[in-house]
Amino acid sequence: MRGIVLLTCSAFALSASGQYTDTECWVGTGVGQSLNKTWSWSLQWENRWTQGASWHEQGLVDAALEYRLNKHWDLNVQWRFSERQQLDGGYAARRRVALRAIGRWKTEQGKWTARIMTTENWAARPWFSGPRPEGQADPLMPTVRSRAAYGRRLTKRLDAELSWEVFYRQGGKWSERWQASLGAELSKQWDVELAYLWGNEWMDPDLWRSHVLRIQTSYTLRKPDQPFKRLPPTRAFASGQRTKLSGTCLVCTAEQIRITEVHAKGDPADYIEVQNASDAPCSLVGWRITDDLNEVGWELPAGCLEPGAVVLGYENGRGGFPFGLSASGEVLFLLDSAGDVKRQIQVLPTVGNQAQGLGNSGNWSFVEPSPGKVKSDN
Repeated sequence: MRGIVLLTCSAFALSASGQYTDTECWVGTGVGQSLNKTWSWSLQWENRWTQGASWHEQGLVDAALEYRLNKHWDLNVQWRFSERQQLDGGYAARRRVALRAIGRWKTEQGKWTARIMTTENWAARPWFSGPRPEGQADPLMPTVRSRAAYGRRLTKRLDAELSWEVFYRQGGKWSERWQASLGAELSKQWDVELAYLWGNEWMDPDLWRSHVLRIQTSYTLRKPDQPFKRLPPTRAFASGQRTKLSGTCLVCTAEQIRITEVHAKGDPADYIEVQNASDAPCSLVGWRITDDLNEVGWELPAGCLEPGAVVLGYENGRGGFPFGLSASGEVLFLLDSAGDVKRQIQVLPTVGNQAQGLGNSGNWSFVEPSPGKVKSDN
């Protein structure tokens, strides 16, 4: 695998050479986890080659902790340890601390992202080097970075993003970096991204530019409260018993299908329940539920659903939905095979351990959790 990556980087370097221009290749992998709806962490390892992808410039490890401030903004602190190769072939250690504010806004066509970041870099002395000579201090190298990006979903598992970033470094040095990336979802946990970056310095008599090919993979761990708990697959229930979705029948109409219960703090995970509220069997094929009209969301299972029966799906369970339900409230959309919104449900902010669904009055309200139980009109 490493040989294939380096061969790809070398081919890229040969196609992007030029005066005052460097070609680089960055290869990395990472792991991350949401601790709850507010806190998350990530760990990333990366190696970078420069000078036509022939010189191993540095290896680095990033550890980050992120806090969800509100619907749009996250606060992030990152610590980096890196080792940069010197001209004599040895490596010098460096450290960096970064503070970042990251904002995200969804539109009908895609998603905008903004990031404001400040960093401090300094040389790291090995533990065996003894105390630093009196009066000698590590030289700090502060940097302020601002980034704007726009991305959109191309297919169910493929995303594209274009970003522009401006750097201001100590001494009045300015530079920019453009990035075009393509990300693929290999599974619910594994992602891979291929990106091209173009860097350019401003207001410098000896201008420097760079072309970078970046290959990055990432893995998402399950939440810590469910590390070994198997999430239930999507199932159908009729008359209080499990039933199968089988046979062929007409596709459900908007009058036949309805969302009957949701729970943003369900056990063992968030769940959504959908019912065939008619007196005839119908198929859910082509119907889907999403909390973002720019995302596919949950594609409901095919097969005939008996009259009055329900389908129950869990977040990240087999055949379930890929998005989480917000405890602060959100809107769920029920769409047909043509992508038209046929129903929408305003999910209220969560109260205690209560679910939300069709109450005794037939109106949407807080109810006792009863996943998989048939709801009847009152």
